Amino acid sequence: MSLPRYVLAPAHLTGDVFGWELNRDGLYLDCHETFVPGDFDRDVEGAMDWAEQIIGTRQDWRHTRRGGPDRWIAADDRAAAGTDVLRSIEPSTLVVAVGPGASGKSTFAAEAGVITVVCLDSLRQQIGGDAGDQSVTPAAVIEQNILLEKHLSQGNALYLDSTNVEVRVRAELVERARRHGRPIVALRFLPHLDTCRARNAARPANRRVPDDALAWQHALAREATPQALLAEGFTAAHDVVTPL
Repeated sequence: MSLPRYVLAPAHLTGDVFGWELNRDGLYLDCHETFVPGDFDRDVEGAMDWAEQIIGTRQDWRHTRRGGPDRWIAADDRAAAGTDVLRSIEPSTLVVAVGPGASGKSTFAAEAGVITVVCLDSLRQQIGGDAGDQSVTPAAVIEQNILLEKHLSQGNALYLDSTNVEVRVRAELVERARRHGRPIVALRFLPHLDTCRARNAARPANRRVPDDALAWQHALAREATPQALLAEGFTAAHDVVTPL
């Protein structure tokens, strides 16, 4: 199987705005304005740093002009995950979404449609009548844990749709899966922070995450690289790549 390939290339973004565009396996990931105008070498370095923040690890970039303009290509050693990843998991797996608000976790589950979903927003809606009412979060977490125990004890595959960006939260989930002898797989969702902010702004007012909280969640998710998640005890860990 070929490795997922990242392509970083200068781009005419819009109007008089130039910058960089990052793609993976033909899927658009993100773009950014020029980093160091007037100094192409430093601009390339800035673009690489930006791209690696999105990817989550350092990359070995190879410059090429073959078949087109300047671009830099890197092959990552991790498999790119799409919705098909849920079709290949063991039946009793606990799948844990890891990502900031507005990063695509719920959309991913809805598009996959092949696994039972426990969603913290939905539980807040059931308990308090408002998915964005943070005052009922403690009660929603209790209900979430009851459902986790039920499905893990029954050996059902389950997708946990909440941010799970804190190490202590993930540690509790890993321990819970271990007690039941179940595999636990992490799926990290990490669009660029600006993308999350734009999606967050488009949400209904009661569902918007405060900007400082969103930035905090995004920073923690960046630290939760697949390698770090495996070290925490997850059976497998993937970065999720979906078209924007």
